[in-house]
Amino acid sequence: MEVRGNETYIQTGAGVSSGGSILNLTNRLEAGNHEARLNAAAELGKLGEPAANNLVDKIESNNSSSEEINSYMLLALLETGDDRAENILSESFEKIEASNKAANESAAEERKQGISEDTLQAIEAKDKAIRKYIADSIAMDSARTGDRGETNAFERALKSEIQNSSIYVPFALSDFGPEEPGSETEKLLEALKSNKGSIRVAAMMALGEMREKAAVDPIIGILTRDYPSAKAGATIALGKIGDERAVEVLRKEMKDGDDEYVRGGSAIALGRIGDESSVPYLIDRLRDQRIKVRSSAALAIGEIGNEAAVKPLIEILETGKDSAGQKKNSMNANADVRKSAVLALGEIGSTNATETLIGIMTDKEEELDVRTAAASALGNIEDPKAIEALKKVLDDKNTEVNIRNAAFLALSKIKDQETARMLVGKLGDQEFGAIARKALIEMGELAVDPLIENLKTEDKKLKAETALILIEIGDKRVIQPLILAYQ
Repeated sequence: MEVRGNETYIQTGAGVSSGGSILNLTNRLEAGNHEARLNAAAELGKLGEPAANNLVDKIESNNSSSEEINSYMLLALLETGDDRAENILSESFEKIEASNKAANESAAEERKQGISEDTLQAIEAKDKAIRKYIADSIAMDSARTGDRGETNAFERALKSEIQNSSIYVPFALSDFGPEEPGSETEKLLEALKSNKGSIRVAAMMALGEMREKAAVDPIIGILTRDYPSAKAGATIALGKIGDERAVEVLRKEMKDGDDEYVRGGSAIALGRIGDESSVPYLIDRLRDQRIKVRSSAALAIGEIGNEAAVKPLIEILETGKDSAGQKKNSMNANADVRKSAVLALGEIGSTNATETLIGIMTDKEEELDVRTAAASALGNIEDPKAIEALKKVLDDKNTEVNIRNAAFLALSKIKDQETARMLVGKLGDQEFGAIARKALIEMGELAVDPLIENLKTEDKKLKAETALILIEIGDKRVIQPLILAYQ
């Protein structure tokens, strides 16, 4: 027995049965990390027919715990060189193809309706800041009244990374007795009328997470009449529910509200509702005197994705820098405002923003977060200039690693043969290999030809990595090349 790091390897030899080795290696296929599974597949390949028999039984009985593990078993079967591999690959690929088709259709619909991960995270950060503001306000109120014990848990719920209705329901319904009639939703709607601000906020947060349409009108009432932190909670809830009945009041609060969290939260809510007619109002807030509101308005515009905002967003980025002896606009120089404007331009995807975003990405005087966001945004713009700039940054070893990573991720979004070849070339790269592998699987049939070509490599580990990706793609065209590669 040989121990390397956290992995244990049982080698064949005197005193160790082939059957025991096969069982141990098969367990590593199921329980190891990616590297350990590749090694186990190679070792099973050396054991030949006995290992193949065990693998065939496992594959045909559907005894593996996931499709991913089944892919490693198919790779191990290929490594054994067993004659049954061709038929088993063909049968397995029919299932993989059907599964991938359903997954790809679902992912395509999500991409069509959704926004990039970077923008989503930026919007969630706004929510988190508003929830912290509400929690701090409740903490101050409870300190004055001496009931800190009752509110500590609620404050933790507001600051929690994971948000769902269940964490708020106990606080919202704390004044209701166990025997009181009505459903949970009915009680939450009733809790919106509570004399206690914390209960009203808890009820709003729960109903927002539940996307409860019946809560829209009473929450609008809270937004127009309540105290600032309760109004801020109302903006989150109305945005989550996404009902257009809230549009007019959100526009008014975004423009005239006394509190910057309420104004910023109203902008984010309008973005979530996705009302195109709100874009001019959001563009107007790009000149707001509060950074939180400018930044939130930019993100909301990106979420809606309207080309009319491209010019004013570029103006933010241009006026936030010193140029031609003119003093920069200090608010537009703020990193949060600039990052939000950059992300918004990426979501809109206009080629009119290409040069500006390239300039941001390559400007060493820009904040790192802003440059990284620019690299990500360029990946959403279908412009040869954007692709060329991203490749140049990727190849520049002197560029900050975070920006190079963002450039690589951005390039991996582009679905064409040239990108596929670039990704295949990075499979053995310690820095980008894992990202390249994931991107090639997502690329699917477009990646097949460059991957088949890569099966000719003399590097056994790289060959196995390539074969595994082809198995996970599940295109029947690759069966013969895989069999030939492992004969």
